[in-house]
Amino acid sequence: MLNLKSIFSKITLFSICTLNIFAQTYNTISVKDIEKMKYKKDVVIVDTRIGDAFNGWALDNMKLGGHIEGATDFSFNWISTDVKNKDAILNKALSDKGITKDKKVILYDSNDKDAKIVADYLYAKGFTNISLFNVKKWEEAKKPLVSYNNYKLIAPAKVIADKINNDKNIMVFEVAWGEEKIAEDYLKGHLPGAVHINTDEIEFAPLWSIMPDDKLIQFAKNNGITKDSKVILYSTDPMPSYRIAAILKYMGVSEVTVLNGGLPAWKRENLPLETKSNPKKPITDFGSDKPLNKDFIVGIEEAKKAAINTAKELLVNIRTWDEYIGKISGYYDLKYKGRPTGSVWGESGSDAHHLEAYRNIDNTMKNGNEIIARWKELGIDPNKKLIFFCGSGWRAAEVLIFSKVIGVENASLYSNGWYEWSSNPNNPVSIGE
Repeated sequence: MLNLKSIFSKITLFSICTLNIFAQTYNTISVKDIEKMKYKKDVVIVDTRIGDAFNGWALDNMKLGGHIEGATDFSFNWISTDVKNKDAILNKALSDKGITKDKKVILYDSNDKDAKIVADYLYAKGFTNISLFNVKKWEEAKKPLVSYNNYKLIAPAKVIADKINNDKNIMVFEVAWGEEKIAEDYLKGHLPGAVHINTDEIEFAPLWSIMPDDKLIQFAKNNGITKDSKVILYSTDPMPSYRIAAILKYMGVSEVTVLNGGLPAWKRENLPLETKSNPKKPITDFGSDKPLNKDFIVGIEEAKKAAINTAKELLVNIRTWDEYIGKISGYYDLKYKGRPTGSVWGESGSDAHHLEAYRNIDNTMKNGNEIIARWKELGIDPNKKLIFFCGSGWRAAEVLIFSKVIGVENASLYSNGWYEWSSNPNNPVSIGE
């Protein structure tokens, strides 16, 4: 029999807690307060806007983009992201970023809304020392904000929507495996004007190696892309779009932008989608007969040099720990296990198709300062030449683009990765920790 009294008590308690949260008010602080406190060990300053504003985009009518020096991030929209184990993921993010109950937590935004959402979330978790700040006051005081060198490589949905609406030369591509007729997400709804790219257009079985240069030039021409094109790429899960972004950067396409967070980021902003099919518009001239940025993607000989010459270079293994130590291959069609001898582990995600180590809960790029800090813990010096690889280039391509965003210029992709390396028994392989 139901205990109605108990149920009523729980409902009443929930209602009281909810009312307390929404009724809660917080102190607001000044520019001078921020300047005095931002380097104190018992203070943490938190940017609660979307990650793109933290990275460098000027949003919400601000003139400057970027974040207050020393600030970390905890975006308001992470709280409403619907994923499995959300509480555990967000609790880990708070801990990793040093947002703890024993500190004074200063939350800032640029619209007097985002910080309040995060404040209420923290208050419900038992945080009591919370203050709010509007970063527009920082801008008005002519204080500097920190942006990543190449933040424009990835962009928020609203910026991309503006580009689509206001620049007739913009080309938009939805990227996924498979032909358009079986690409379900494209058929269900895609960005206005988006043309479908099948990832098979740039790689081939059985090793999933990238096509030779002449085939890549033809791929670009088949999709109407020239070296002077302005290209926007997106996918439902972001990884395929970064795979194509790396290819186009290698080819020297002048402007390549990826939708940060993929299609879900577009949907969160309630931006329009269309379902009509947009055909490819082939052209006859890419503008060059060869790729123009050859150092962006390297071959196995360059990878071997990096694995040996570790004083100046590093071959960075963007695979799971179990793949790295040779417990599993990571792929159903790959029997060989282990890692290239001399490679250093650079983390990835829960399996060969995820990249949690480099993404926030909403699949946007993780705070670049945290990426660099974690690399240093793993023995990866961003001042060395870094060559990223994984199984066949997908995970590593995303990490390479992220590295470029945060200003690691001397970095490349060994795209053919473990599939190619392990296919030749003469290539040195290590197994174990």
